[in-house]
Amino acid sequence: MKQKIAVIIVAFLCAILLCTPALAASRVPEMELNVALRPDGSAHITQVWTTDTDEGTEFYLGCRDSGYLTITDFSVSDQNGPYVYVEDWDVDASFEEKANRCGILETGEGVELCWGISEYGENRYTIEYVLHDLVGSYSDADGFNHRFVDEMSFFPTDVALTIRNEDGTPLTDENCDIWAFGFDGQIQFEDGVIRAWSEAPLEGGAHMTVMVALEKGVLSPGRVVEDSFESVKERALEGSDYGDSEDAAWDDEPLTAGDVLLFAAIVLTPVLLILLLVALLVKVGKARRKKRMERVGYFRDAPNDGDLNVTYQLGRCSGLCEEDALLGAYLMRLISQGCLESTDDSIDAEPVRLRLSHGPQSGNVYDDALYTILEAAAGSDGVLDPNELERYCGQNYIPLSRFMESCERSGKQTLIRSGCLKGAVLDHDKDLTKKGQQELDEIYGLKHFLLDFSLIHERGVKEAVIWQDYMIYALILGIADKLEAQIQELYPDQLPQLNQYRRYVHYTGCYNGVMYGAYSREKLRRAPNRRAGGGGRVSFGGGGGFSGGGRGGIR
Repeated sequence: MKQKIAVIIVAFLCAILLCTPALAASRVPEMELNVALRPDGSAHITQVWTTDTDEGTEFYLGCRDSGYLTITDFSVSDQNGPYVYVEDWDVDASFEEKANRCGILETGEGVELCWGISEYGENRYTIEYVLHDLVGSYSDADGFNHRFVDEMSFFPTDVALTIRNEDGTPLTDENCDIWAFGFDGQIQFEDGVIRAWSEAPLEGGAHMTVMVALEKGVLSPGRVVEDSFESVKERALEGSDYGDSEDAAWDDEPLTAGDVLLFAAIVLTPVLLILLLVALLVKVGKARRKKRMERVGYFRDAPNDGDLNVTYQLGRCSGLCEEDALLGAYLMRLISQGCLESTDDSIDAEPVRLRLSHGPQSGNVYDDALYTILEAAAGSDGVLDPNELERYCGQNYIPLSRFMESCERSGKQTLIRSGCLKGAVLDHDKDLTKKGQQELDEIYGLKHFLLDFSLIHERGVKEAVIWQDYMIYALILGIADKLEAQIQELYPDQLPQLNQYRRYVHYTGCYNGVMYGAYSREKLRRAPNRRAGGGGRVSFGGGGGFSGGGRGGIR
């Protein structure tokens, strides 16, 4: 009898699972939004969705009217051409009836923009419409706080938003201020436009809300608001991590000797305790990493399928890599490929000048991107000088910033797609799944192998691998000097190759220090401007009082 009951329960559960729609399998890997602001405060918005679907009949995109927003000129097209606009959209129509058609459905909150899936599998949809009265005219500024992407039934992996003036007038930190809320990513001024992009999938309640304040005269909005934009800003910044706008107030009374001693006792004592705790944690962390490395054994190949971005992400979360290691690894790769050559082969030459000899042949987009930055810094003579490079990186923060952020984002997203992360956060190796831990073990194994290189007598290893791949990973793991000693012990008769290795490490250290130092200083300098609207990292919290928004997805 018990067996019969068990069979019935299993059959019932199977029936439920079979009847459940497989919408979770559908996904939107990329979503691009282009917002062209018009002089009257309306915006022509173009969204491009890259999708992969296997269920449902239509996509829908909600937009709350917020009491003043209206949408016109809605159209949809895909890779096969434009869709036919249907006046009365029927959500209950069949898959075939919705194919190559689009329409607007009125709801109690506003409208939903709808279009047929038309064809399962991978598709690319272009959605266009005009959003009227987006920008409001306030007493002190013009602007908006708008939710461009709200919660959806799927999680967009990559979202990129561009805001520009339709007439070409540049949007810069001189005529507008910018903030963003609700997602893990950045918002920046770049080449006269505003760009915001995600660095992790928009999941778990994430959204893309952007606030822009424009100087009077940039636009002439038709929507007039009897209030200040400062009040909009204050409401949006509530609950955000943009920080306080004012420094702490100090009274004007002079400090006495007692005040100084009291300050020292209150402040310095906890600081000393914290330093002792940090030192203890560092020591424990080193011991734990050494124990794990010895347990893992040797790994002789390039870890993580040769993806430096993945190796860096795993190395950072586990304490195996320093913050500047990734830039150094890419520089070393360009040098070892012969893309950068010294104008003087002497290792003692100061300053080290590097000539750009040829572009990367690896086919790696990050090698190409970094080479392009160096090419721009070198100028017409094609020769890099440390002082010249430092000035360029300080004055051209955005290209290097985008390169660094793109590398980090790529590594993290690769780990997410391959099932190596438990969620969207990677702050510690505890955030890794079992598969992620296996990927991390490859790095531990390679470090173990490189540290014991001479002891295990790996004389069968090809020299090309030793002088190129191994030294790049030794650099990213912070053991380049130790590998040099290992090679010298194992190959005492190969002095030219050893000297070459030393030169590569020297050149890389010099230029990595210059580039990353300039990048870090400029990043630190820009940090106080974040609350003031200068752009930077997005606040996950805050963004209240927004217009627009509305759920979307597949049904």
